[in-house]
Amino acid sequence: MIQQVLQLPELKVSKPSDTRWLAHEKCVRAVRMSYEAIVTCLNSIYEDSHDPVALGLCKTLSKQSTIAAVYMLDHVLPQVAKLSRTLQTEHLDLSVVEATLHTLNDTELPSANWVLDLLDGTSKLEEATGIKVTMPSIVSFQKTVAKPFVAQLKENISCRFSSSSEIVSAFSIFDPRKVSKVKDTPAMNQYGEQASATLLSHYGVTRPAETLTGELANREAMVTSDVVMEWKTYRQLLFNKPEISMIAQLQQLVSDDMMTTLFPNLSKLASVSLSIPVTTASVERSFSQMKLIKTRLRSTSMTKISPIY
Repeated sequence: MIQQVLQLPELKVSKPSDTRWLAHEKCVRAVRMSYEAIVTCLNSIYEDSHDPVALGLCKTLSKQSTIAAVYMLDHVLPQVAKLSRTLQTEHLDLSVVEATLHTLNDTELPSANWVLDLLDGTSKLEEATGIKVTMPSIVSFQKTVAKPFVAQLKENISCRFSSSSEIVSAFSIFDPRKVSKVKDTPAMNQYGEQASATLLSHYGVTRPAETLTGELANREAMVTSDVVMEWKTYRQLLFNKPEISMIAQLQQLVSDDMMTTLFPNLSKLASVSLSIPVTTASVERSFSQMKLIKTRLRSTSMTKISPIY
């Protein structure tokens, strides 16, 4: 009702999840777009019932630092959400992971026009609620809160992915979508060589296999020269069957006896690739779908009667 009176979008403010950035983005966006309505509603609740919680929330939302934080997050979180969405796609292109991280790190956060949006939004807020945000407070917030927050955010993301993003992206050489782009082009003869070198720099050794002893011999380390020869042969197979999915190709390298015999080192790389936990989004979606069927009221439903619903 208040949103209708103030001619604001009728949005529902949801509770953000501690583990999902996308939930934070949606929540912050809803709060920003309904700020006047929320403050007006809290004031109305306090005037009617003298609710101390409503008063406390209203005082917090009336602070200039709180308003600036909401607008700042509304410009920062969408950029972080792009990375989250990239990792949550059903058929993830591993080659874009590192590029997405570089883009995020190079992007100016918050964007340059966030202050203009803040001033425009607070002018409307002042008309509706009397709350005013001054330019000195914005400058102070930018220096003491926004810049340190963004710097720490980028550092945390870099620390989480910096040691693995290049390796994860290198496994995309098995992706048929990349193979189809270079087939019948001059780059065809060099396809995958740089990425395979990256993988070998992390997993391989340069000494002949017969000279390996101790831990290296026990873990059956991949020898660089052998992997290079295997890759040049396997690359031709990739070009001849680009319709097979990346997962199917990797599984074939691991489980097919002939393939493991012909390409023993690539088989080890395939095993590593299949075991990398890039994302758990598909698993989480399965549990979310299950909750729609097996709700709290249906918690005692047995498997044999579930299809009734």
